[in-house]
Amino acid sequence: MGLRHWRYKGLLQAVLSRLPGGGWVNDRLQLWVGGLRNFEDNVRRKVGDWVGLMRYLRSAGCEGVAGWRILEIGTGWYPTLPVCFALAGAGPILTVDLNRHVKEALTFRMLRALGAHLDAIAPWAAPRARARPKADQRGRVGRGQAAGWSACQIEYRAPQDAARLEFVEPASFDMVYSNSVLEHVRPEAIPLLMKESWRVLKPGGLMVHAVACNDHYAHFDRSISFLNYLQYTEKQWRRWNNRLNYQNRLRAPDFLRYAREAGFRIVHEARAVRPGSREALAKLRLAPEFRHYSWEDLVATSVDFVARKQP
Repeated sequence: MGLRHWRYKGLLQAVLSRLPGGGWVNDRLQLWVGGLRNFEDNVRRKVGDWVGLMRYLRSAGCEGVAGWRILEIGTGWYPTLPVCFALAGAGPILTVDLNRHVKEALTFRMLRALGAHLDAIAPWAAPRARARPKADQRGRVGRGQAAGWSACQIEYRAPQDAARLEFVEPASFDMVYSNSVLEHVRPEAIPLLMKESWRVLKPGGLMVHAVACNDHYAHFDRSISFLNYLQYTEKQWRRWNNRLNYQNRLRAPDFLRYAREAGFRIVHEARAVRPGSREALAKLRLAPEFRHYSWEDLVATSVDFVARKQP
């Protein structure tokens, strides 16, 4: 079993999750050998994710986010998407996270890297901002480096449970969204999170989630498929699942069902299948927990959806 085998990573993170300071060590490993090694490419992909969210909003009949109050669930290491929304004219923006991952140095580095992607952001900006993206928006990024979050009307709260936003008034946000977050949330917490999203959204407000419902160990170990984890029972999977890289293994219809049960109407849905996943599923011996799903529900490795709070 090679050193890049996914089981080694799972065991290492399981150990780190139990040690004082283990989270800090895991963060450092992500920078040195993990997904943050190629930082500028990571920022580019996040901008691409943001453009994807804007396309979904357009499919739901929204032409822009100027003046929108937005809530992000799961900030991560640096607030790329909130800054993109701010450059497009949205604000104020609240971003919350269960753990305080944001690093000042990474945020400043992200802001510098974002300058190369302003042409991708500008077409989605409010008309006034779109007319002069080179000057005003580059200046706005620069001020964000010097003056902090307030320059872009972004508020960061962590640690903060997105299912318990007692400080937020009801019906105060135009949109709630997350990007590659819900797959890491414990199943019993997702209905609570969506009920809280319903509470804080204005009538007609939108909830947008991009969910990577695939085995994240496949990003590390290319010898396995993105459906690898479907062959393990819950008891077996518990050995490899850990607090630092928790994966709930829910499938696409589960997330949509939770949204509908919270009172939302799904207005747009997009699923994707990573290359090789259909072939991998055909050879996989499914654990009993997944045998009731349809083939298409099992093979989908991501599901993105827009849901509206009915007036």
